[in-house]
Parts: sequence; C-alpha cells; structure tokens
Amino acid sequence: MSYQVLARKYRPRTFDELVGQEHVSRALMHALDQDRLHHAYLFTGTRGVGKTTIARILSRCLNCEQGVSARPCGVCPTCVEIGEGRFVDLIEVDAASRTKVEDTRELLDNVQYAPTRGRYKVYLIDEVHMLSAHSFNALLKTLEEPPPHVKFLLATTDPQKLPVTVLSRCLQFSLKALPAEQIAGHLQALLDKEMIRYEAPALLALGKAAQGSMRDALSLTDQAIAFGSEQLSSEAVNAMLGTVDRNHVLTLLVALAEQEPGGVLQALATVSEHCPGELALLDELISQLHQLAVCQAVPGSHDETITQLAAALSAEQVQLYYDVAVRGRRDLQDAPDSRAALEMLLLRMVLFTPKGVLPSRGEHAGAKKPEAAVPSADAGGKPDLRALLDRPTAAPAPPTPPAPQPAASPVAESVPQGGSTSAALTQMESPAPREPSQQTAPEAVQLEPEPPQPEPESMPTPVAEPQKQEAAQEPPLAPLSEPTSESEVATWWAALLLRLDLDGTVRNIARNAVLVSREETVWTLRISTGHEVLVNRERLDELSGALENYFQRRIQIQVEYERKAGDTPEAMAEARRQELLVDATRTLQEDPVVQQLVSTFDGRLDEGSVTPKETVE
Repeated sequence: MSYQVLARKYRPRTFDELVGQEHVSRALMHALDQDRLHHAYLFTGTRGVGKTTIARILSRCLNCEQGVSARPCGVCPTCVEIGEGRFVDLIEVDAASRTKVEDTRELLDNVQYAPTRGRYKVYLIDEVHMLSAHSFNALLKTLEEPPPHVKFLLATTDPQKLPVTVLSRCLQFSLKALPAEQIAGHLQALLDKEMIRYEAPALLALGKAAQGSMRDALSLTDQAIAFGSEQLSSEAVNAMLGTVDRNHVLTLLVALAEQEPGGVLQALATVSEHCPGELALLDELISQLHQLAVCQAVPGSHDETITQLAAALSAEQVQLYYDVAVRGRRDLQDAPDSRAALEMLLLRMVLFTPKGVLPSRGEHAGAKKPEAAVPSADAGGKPDLRALLDRPTAAPAPPTPPAPQPAASPVAESVPQGGSTSAALTQMESPAPREPSQQTAPEAVQLEPEPPQPEPESMPTPVAEPQKQEAAQEPPLAPLSEPTSESEVATWWAALLLRLDLDGTVRNIARNAVLVSREETVWTLRISTGHEVLVNRERLDELSGALENYFQRRIQIQVEYERKAGDTPEAMAEARRQELLVDATRTLQEDPVVQQLVSTFDGRLDEGSVTPKETVE
C-alpha cells in the first residue's frame, strides 16, 4: 500500500479526536444532542485549523445510520464513505474553481431533490469567499430557506469578503490558531503511534514553525522524518527549518547584559556564522526578550540561564530592548544592508540605555529591580552569565576590587539627592578603601549632611524671625577635607557628588566617572566608552558650574575615555549593595529559626525576596 501522509492518515473523524477548537465542538455537540440544528453553518479561520475537518465530522453526525448524534459510530457504510470522500449526498464544492454564477445555479438546481442515501443532503462549499457577487445573489434565497433535507456548510479563510447578507443567514464559528505547545503535544502522540524517535525541543520548533496550523505542522513533520532519517532531533529540525539556535541568541543577550558595544558586535560576528539570516536572528531575540520579561514577572518559571539573565537586567532594560527590537524589525526589512541594520539596532540598545531611573531633587527614586531569583555571583557580586552558555570564554581580567562596571549594573541609582545620606555614604565607602586605617570615623561624620528642610512657604515660621528662615536655606555643611592619599580620592569624589546640585544626565555622567587629576583650574575625569554618547560640552559646563559654585573658584572639566573607567561612585554603590544582599541571604540561611522551618516543612528560602536592612527606605 502506498504511503499516506500524516495530515490525511490522522485527520480527526469525531469531535473527541479534534485537537483544540473546544468552543466550536462543544456548541455543535450540544446542538446535535438536543436536535437544535441550523440549516447553514459558516466556519472561519486561518489555514489548517480544522474548518473542512469539522464540516466533515458534522456531516457524518447528521447522516450516521445509527441516528443523529454527536458521536457517530464510524463503522457503518455511511460513516466509512464520508471518511473516504465518496458519499453521494455530501457534495463538496471548491468555490475557488467554480466562481461563475452559472456554476452556482447548476448546483442549486439539484437542491430540491431528496438525498439519495443519507438523511440530509450536505453542501460543503470551501473557500466560499471566492464566489462572485452574482453567485452570492443567486445563493441567498436558497441559503435562507433551504428544503428541510438540506444543510449548508461553508468554510473560508477570509470572512471579511463575504456579503453581510450571507453572514446574517449562517451560524458563524471562528476557529482559533493553535498554540505551539498544543501542536507539539499532538505531534508527540502521533509519533509515539508511528514509533519514531524524537526530541521534545524539535517538536516545539515544528509547532512554532507551523504558526497555528495543524496541517502545516503535520506536513513539516513528514518533511522532518525524511530529513532526519526516521529520527527528529533538535539539530536536524533546526537545520531543516533554518531557525536560529537558542544558544546563539543567549550569547547576544549576555553581551547586551554586559553593556559593552565592542563585545556586542563581536558576539554578533560569532553568531552570524551559524544563523540563516539577520531577520531570523532578530525574531528569536525578540522571543527570548519576551521570555526574560515573563521570568521577571513570574520568577521560577524558566530554566537557570533565563533566570540569571533576567536577574542581570532590569525590567526597564528588557522592555526597552524589546521595543527597540520590534520597531527595528521594520527598518531591518527596508535596509539595503541587513547586517549593518542589525548592528545599528544592537548598538542602539547598548548606547541609549538609561542607567536607571535617576532621582529628582529632594525626592527618593530608584529603578525597579526585577523580582527574580538571586543568581550565583562571583566575588564582585556579578552573576557569571557566560558560564551558562557552555562555551569557551575569554581569559579573566586581573583581579580588581569588587566594583562591577556601571554599564552592566542590574540595579539602578538609588542614592537620593539631598535626602538622608548616612546609609548611602556607608554603601559607597565600604568597597573602596585599600587601607582601612587611612579612613577615620571623624571624617565620615563630617561628610554626613543634615536631613532636608521643608519648603520655606510650607513651614510655620513666625514672621518676626526672618533670619532663621533664611538660615534654613543655606547649605549647612563646610567644605570637604582634601583626600590625603590616592586610595581616598574615589570615596572623596563620591561624597562630593552628594553635595552638588546636579540633575538628570549630568549627575549620571558624574556618578559614572573617575576623578583622575585635580589641578588648580582643570579637573580630569575618566569615563567608560559606553557612556561617551551622553557627554557633550553643555553638560560638562553644567558640571563645571556646580563645582565652581561649591569651591568658589574657576574649574574646567576635561574627559578621557577608556573601556573600563575604574572605581566610579556608581560601581562602588552597586558593589556595596551586592555585598549587603549576599550577607543578608547568608544570615537568613544560617538563622536557626529559618533552618528549622525549612527542615520541618520541606521548604526553601525565597532568595529573590531578600532585601538588606540597610537598603530599605
């Protein structure tokens, strides 16, 4: 016997065998059981979702020799002939090839005659939207009031082209596109019957490639069986479909999390050697960004790789990357050089990513941290993302103090301007000094400002004391003590920024800069190349003005750029936050009460909910 393709061999013959479309099968089964049958049904939906299949099942239910039922016997001659497509009273019409009004009139001439063998004469008109306007007009009267022995079953992929007069005469059922997971589950059951080996990721890839069509999925499965020689492996299916390997996209995501433009371009160059095209790579990147967003919203629902990437990126970054990728997809299709367009899109993600939500003056603000499980971290508190890719990595850099680069910081700026600064100062001071003896407690007390005063107009200050009101607006702090060693410069610079009147991008530039030298009138800052796009002369002049107001002398700012700037205030604050988080998690794990609860109730500590006491506002 000749080979029969899977789409025909496993076509459902009853409503119970139908995959998906429960809303349609339920309504039809109740109508059949309660004998509430309409004379015309319209099934709409994309290709391969079951329109013709449901129409044939309904025809079998109407004409089964055991009686009208939602579950036909399937063994009587009528059920067998309908399944084989040779039942005389089931008239299947391809409207795409019979569009003329003469064809429709010829068809309707036989409507008045009783069925030859069955209980009903069923007209199954496929792609009914292809009929001409005159054909629809000829069909209208019969469609509205057919003889009692006639049923019309119409199917179309484009219901918008049907006249309203036709729609109003039919019961319309809209069939949905099937989700990839449901398609993969059905393919698994079929391959078990066929005794063909498979890998679950390969079936999911086929389900996604089918784009909601079960018939397309079965056709692709036939092709994959032939391509893989009776075995469906992920590698073979991806090669056949021309899809992008997930590990390649994870390589790009790790580079984006590290926020280094050079690293992103290098990762793209490596990945492009194994990808079928830039558009396919971008589509898979969009899909993985969606998974990251879901993982941040619902922690614990994904594997370790996605979980750690979700913890390394803030929720704002993931949403920004997704928006840039989706909007850039249109540009990629129109660009003359798709590779250059993809590089521009990735650089846009890195260079134009805000480094957290900056606080406004006098307010406490901070970027939203993703509520995901805390990943395993190295000595600096930075998750080892590249180790998750199972591929060789570059040689590690020489050991440096635990200060991760600001561009890769998953937690945004949280030190308020002009607010309570004692906890913030403690966060920045701890990771910086090399010799603790050189930093004394009196200096730290001297740097702590007083709490902010309310606005003058809202204070109930007596009118007779204007001098006190004016004094409340004066900065209460004396100038900072000059650092006595190079190791104190970073801490001194961080404390100085707390006293300057800076906002927005200028404050972001200063907090991601290292003070290299301080001449009498010229100060030199070192900034990472990733922040170069934020720097311009106007913003440097604003920073110079703030310094001049504080020191009461002329100060000009000049900058230099390096790949890694060093111990910036932002890096030191982030390192301190990570240390506090690790210490808090360790303290909870070693707490006897927590250990007893975990042991008694077979529980676990939700590390994603741990918040160090020093960081709580």
